[in-house]
Amino acid sequence: MYHAHFHLREEPFGVTPDPRFFQRTPQHDEALATLFCAIEQRRGFALLVGPPGLGKSSVLFALVQMLQGKARVAYLANPCYDAATIMESIFLRFGLQPAESTAASHRLFYQFLLKIHQAGETCVVILDEAQDLDRDTLEAIRMLSNFETPGAKLLQIVLAGQPALQETLQRPDCEQIRQRLNTVTRMHPLTREGVRSYMAHRLEASGGSLSIFTPAAVDAIAAVSAGVPRNVNTLSYNALAIAFALNRPQVTGAHVAEAARDLGLTTQRVPAAESFGEPNLLLAQVPPTSRAAWIAAGVGLILVVSAIMQFHPWH
Repeated sequence: MYHAHFHLREEPFGVTPDPRFFQRTPQHDEALATLFCAIEQRRGFALLVGPPGLGKSSVLFALVQMLQGKARVAYLANPCYDAATIMESIFLRFGLQPAESTAASHRLFYQFLLKIHQAGETCVVILDEAQDLDRDTLEAIRMLSNFETPGAKLLQIVLAGQPALQETLQRPDCEQIRQRLNTVTRMHPLTREGVRSYMAHRLEASGGSLSIFTPAAVDAIAAVSAGVPRNVNTLSYNALAIAFALNRPQVTGAHVAEAARDLGLTTQRVPAAESFGEPNLLLAQVPPTSRAAWIAAGVGLILVVSAIMQFHPWH
């Protein structure tokens, strides 16, 4: 709704890991290069770990794109599987039908992997949100890593998840799979400058620029988001909506503070509007219940005025 108001072609702060908006920050570059090299060198197991909202799925989407034409990829998002179904799910991703027994399925899969390897290709299994997998499911995945020739692992496996995944792997009964993790890469929150660069990249990809946000607004988003890209997206989207409802040409620090309050995020690290060098907005002085009604009324007024201007001969 606010895209035309801010001269944007499309939504810059969407909720899906759209590869067009993927910004390869130094740590994203490192994670992507590490995983790609592990696959290319047939290391077997690789682990990508980090708190939620840092862009792990975006890295995996970019990895899948890099592997196009180079490998056959089975990507399992949100794998809510158990030890009995994980094999079937991987089989189906590769276009195979499981056999009647586990032993027969393993033989069938080994023959498939060997054929692919002899053709000069690689098979890759990527499991996102792997912190939800229990020990037995992880053990079933580990068994697949045993398929190999004297010179190479036939199946490359990437596990990606939140820190709880690493905690699970530290358990004594997970030692066998932990020993097979040849590559581990971790992700961390963005710095303040990283948030600024991240926002600029997404806005430019949408046809806009960072100038839509005042410097104070960008600083406020960096502070409240704690450098988590998902939080940056949510805050930016809501702040844009508030600025649009008030018919403002830019998002200010006060708009961000208001968005943070509406989302239940802490605003302790966000200075008052005056310390940003910006005038206080009436929005910041209206109680939340009245403020919501006022914003709705403002949106309605903008739409009515737009309709009048469209059909009235004055213009």
